[in-house]
Amino acid sequence: MLSSTVVIGGGIAGLVAARALAREGQVVTVLDADDLGGAIARRHLDGLDLDVGAEGFATRGGTVHALLTELGVADRICSPEPVGTRVHRPEGSMRIPDGAALGIPTDLADPALAVLGEAAHRRARQDESLPAAVGADATTLGELVRARMGEAVLDAWPRPLVRGVHRLDVDEVPPETLLPGVLGRMAERGSLAAALRGGGGQLGGLVGGLGQVVDALVGDLTTLGAAMVPAAATALERDLRGWRVRTSRDTVIHADRVLLACPPWWWPSGLPEPVAATGRSWPAPRPVDLVTLVLAHDGGAERSGVIVADGGGRVRARSLTFSSAKWAWLAQEAGGRVVLRLTYDALEHPDDDLVQQAVADAGALTGGAWSVADLRASDRTRWSMARSAVEPSMAEHRDTMRDRLAEVPDLEAAGGWLAGTGLAWSIADGSAAAGRLLS
Repeated sequence: MLSSTVVIGGGIAGLVAARALAREGQVVTVLDADDLGGAIARRHLDGLDLDVGAEGFATRGGTVHALLTELGVADRICSPEPVGTRVHRPEGSMRIPDGAALGIPTDLADPALAVLGEAAHRRARQDESLPAAVGADATTLGELVRARMGEAVLDAWPRPLVRGVHRLDVDEVPPETLLPGVLGRMAERGSLAAALRGGGGQLGGLVGGLGQVVDALVGDLTTLGAAMVPAAATALERDLRGWRVRTSRDTVIHADRVLLACPPWWWPSGLPEPVAATGRSWPAPRPVDLVTLVLAHDGGAERSGVIVADGGGRVRARSLTFSSAKWAWLAQEAGGRVVLRLTYDALEHPDDDLVQQAVADAGALTGGAWSVADLRASDRTRWSMARSAVEPSMAEHRDTMRDRLAEVPDLEAAGGWLAGTGLAWSIADGSAAAGRLLS
């Protein structure tokens, strides 16, 4: 009899794991009551297919590229346009220096550093002449940047960018967590700027949007005979063969193995108590609203991304992505229209009120002259964002979860909540979980 696995959760990690299992001859069933793809989601707005979840991926390490090659869509990989990013404060905005890594300048002669003032710029340039040993023992990213380039650089760009993008504090996260290998490269090259120059962290996308990744994975799974069932897993129980999985359709699926490819707050009942207890203690997610706007014209706006360090009581958004400036393929499809994405800590506003707030915030952040009358279409998508798995405080949770799962050979877990946010981590974690189940 063929071995069977039920994958609970149809996000990227779950789909990647399901594909790996099916390619090895497993009978695979994927359960998910929502749209497949997890953090990759799209909406059809004003004739455009738009990503309303992940819209890009880190190219470092080649993990995503390898999967896209297998799926036959690597020829659609594209790079974002060099529109740059600014940090917004009530007194104005500051452009993040070109080529910066996490907001840390890599070209200390960049004119963008002049906004810091002469003394702070001079302090930043000391990075070029300081001994490589300075900062080599830094235990946090903040400590490293402060030692090499000074407080002004740290507060201007890295601090708000790391907080806005990764929801992490530069004075708590170790340097190597977000910049793998940085201390070794600094020892070799003599400065922090040189260590980061021309390094990883580049962003890639797909012409037509990342939704194609989900389409390709589902297409492969269908060809391989896997079943995609639009239902949630509500309960598990042991039987002689392995597991009985009850679904929200009140059906029961028998399986030799189970992969939990969804966060603990969506787990079914009936899991082994050590695993279930670890799931119950997992930090709760925080809700985030992503508002997508399609506007009739560019309004004379500055075409760049924005990280909001301080909204000054007026701007409620945490960040803005000028998507139709960032992606050339989208600009071509949009014609004269503008596509923007704004993120918010979840607000209990009605949709119409939040969209009006987003239009006002977009104008304040970019200088665009827009009103609600210029709106062609909009979307509000709420995401339950897991605490960053690479946050230092999460290490004990991750280690405990891995240990408890190792005690149950026919049960595994995978996903960004456990491995880290981003396609690369989710793909790698899904593949690794499939490998453990197969072994």
